[in-house]
Amino acid sequence: MGERIVLTAALALALPLLPMAWQEGYHTTSAVLCLGMAVAVWWSAAVVASRVPSGDGSAGVVVRTAILAVACIVLTGFVLDGLHALTLAGFAGAAAAGAVAALVLRKTKTLQKTPGAIPPLAWTPPSRVGLASLAVASALVAFAIGFAATHAPRTLYDALSYHLYFAARWLQDHAISVLATPFSDEAQAYAPANGELFFLWLMTPWHGDFLARAGQLPFWFLGAAALYAIARRLGAARAHAWYPALFFMLARPVLEQAVGADVDLIEAACFAASMYLGLVAVDRDTRADWLIWGVAVGLTLGTKYLGLVYLPVLLSMAVANGVRRRALWAIPGLTVFGASWYLRNWIVAGSPIYPASLSVAGVTIARGAFTRVAMLNTVFHTRDISLAPTILAHSFGVTLVFVVWPLACLGLVAMVRRRWWPHAWLAAVPFVMAVLFWFGLPVNIDSRFFLPAVGPALVPVAFAFGRSRVRNASLHVICLAGLAWILIGTPHAIALAVPWYMSDWWALNGLISPTSLGAFALVAGMFGVVWLTIARSRWAVPVVTLLVASTGAVLAVGEDTRCAPVRCDRLHVTDPYIRPGLITAWEWMDDHVHDTTVAYTGINLPYPLSGPHLTNRVVYANIDGHLGWRFHDYDRAYRAGRFEPVPPPLAISSGELEPVPPGTGPRDDALRPRYERLEGFPDLWMGNLDTLGVRDVFIARLSAYETDYQVHGPDGFPVEDGWAQAAPDRFTLVFGNEDARLYAVRSKDHAP
Repeated sequence: MGERIVLTAALALALPLLPMAWQEGYHTTSAVLCLGMAVAVWWSAAVVASRVPSGDGSAGVVVRTAILAVACIVLTGFVLDGLHALTLAGFAGAAAAGAVAALVLRKTKTLQKTPGAIPPLAWTPPSRVGLASLAVASALVAFAIGFAATHAPRTLYDALSYHLYFAARWLQDHAISVLATPFSDEAQAYAPANGELFFLWLMTPWHGDFLARAGQLPFWFLGAAALYAIARRLGAARAHAWYPALFFMLARPVLEQAVGADVDLIEAACFAASMYLGLVAVDRDTRADWLIWGVAVGLTLGTKYLGLVYLPVLLSMAVANGVRRRALWAIPGLTVFGASWYLRNWIVAGSPIYPASLSVAGVTIARGAFTRVAMLNTVFHTRDISLAPTILAHSFGVTLVFVVWPLACLGLVAMVRRRWWPHAWLAAVPFVMAVLFWFGLPVNIDSRFFLPAVGPALVPVAFAFGRSRVRNASLHVICLAGLAWILIGTPHAIALAVPWYMSDWWALNGLISPTSLGAFALVAGMFGVVWLTIARSRWAVPVVTLLVASTGAVLAVGEDTRCAPVRCDRLHVTDPYIRPGLITAWEWMDDHVHDTTVAYTGINLPYPLSGPHLTNRVVYANIDGHLGWRFHDYDRAYRAGRFEPVPPPLAISSGELEPVPPGTGPRDDALRPRYERLEGFPDLWMGNLDTLGVRDVFIARLSAYETDYQVHGPDGFPVEDGWAQAAPDRFTLVFGNEDARLYAVRSKDHAP
């Protein structure tokens, strides 16, 4: 039964997406390959998960299977990278081989006789309150699909800066590599990249970002399922356990991540899954449970450096209810999916957390490009504790805060009164994570980095309910009214004395734009009727999946006609503040530049230059004689005295937007050393362009992060623009506006 539900749900999801794929020029073959790979990976993970006994119901099965499925994808990426075969044939072949192996494993007598094996994935009808929640969630997912299809990947800045760019380049090069990020945070090139491997897997059958542009959407559901499973594991009633999951889906930062391609939601979902699997492992203390828990924690560590900050919380699970020696079985998963990225950095760049140095008790264990002191030299770090409530509230979404924080306080009281493990322990987790966030993170004004704590902080909401019918009925009314408030909001904002960049963090606008509230109410009502009608049917999930995907497709297809001349902004999300001139230039390139190598400079937003179907290979060309050097090469050579830039320098160091105070050692005081931009020569730059086979150069006006620290022309463009204008025999301006210029390049051999 479970297999049929999964297969039919996958088909139901795929069919409505085909018109959107056709509209964007993708072929049906891509959809078939993508569906086949997805079903094969899920099937393989489900068979492996079925070897682990469990009695947690369908939510636990989904969490365990999803973690193993992501692990299969990441592990396949590691293996294919070693073979230099990150290709469609490689991933499809690996998925097929895994499915065959799973089929053989499933038929073994050992599996059939395993006591307490997981029952087939089955649908259990929810309560009436659960049906209302599912109706709202279904409508929100449909709107998210429609919004992502028409707005992503330009919904999140970092998706364009490196998440999708890295995945695209690795797919084009068939291997993982360290890519230059000279106009952005140098740490991006060295960060753990399990999320980017997942995006690469989504790109492979399409050779485009048709699904990857909203690649975090599956983790939206994984995070919600993990929170529901945690609440049920701790004894919450089914009607109450829905609320942490639903409020997680309604948190504004979570929704904004779900319709884009950053990795913060992947991190948060893997963290929540690790907590659930850790609870199971502690209670049952079997080798298999600890092994899977280690995989989940490894995926968390291997997604963002942030995983290191919150790792003590997860590791405490192995000792919180007595030392569990079998927890050592988690080491393989931790090593393969987490430590492998840090080991790569140590070997390649000299520090596992490169570009930062690793120090213990004041002793430097591994030398990076700068120290923690330099990392604190930034406007993105604050010691003003009065800003903490604003930062933490922003990580939930302000409208959600007014609903869930009072409810969570009621639940915390009830949880603390229970046993230390797991109730009181879990009640303490969000507060411990808040301390780790404030003191452990150099960039502690970015509320995204508190996202892993949002899920655990919502679990107590399920325990605000008690035995009194009157109290429970009142709380249900409050929760449902809160749902409406979060969706609708108000155009007003709370005025507080906060820094300018936090000025709009207390805006009380809803998730749904005012002009789309009527459409949302209609769609939610439709799903309410559908759920009431088929809730007890075993085919409820596939039917609703088909309707959700179909509704999303209807909202997306033909949007230009319905909303012209503006876009249908049905969701109210934070603007990534991308310059209009850049968007105009990207759109021009989509129509005119294909199947070529493009060099970029000026701003680190290279991904849109790849084209809709990744037909262009996008590179950064060094402006000196070091063609293949990356940041760590410059750093090592500078510290060893082998790289001495010719004065005057074309760039200076900074603490991002802070001035650099005097310090000791080579640039220990500089979070942004700008090694790649210290010296440059037009002839060497043009020689690098020729060697890389560049035929177009995209030059953007410098951002505020760079204008005061790099030599530039009077209009804010970097030195390459002046060099191009001074060599009309090599460069022809084919497009230009106030933010970007595109030059066609003639190689030296073909110059007149």
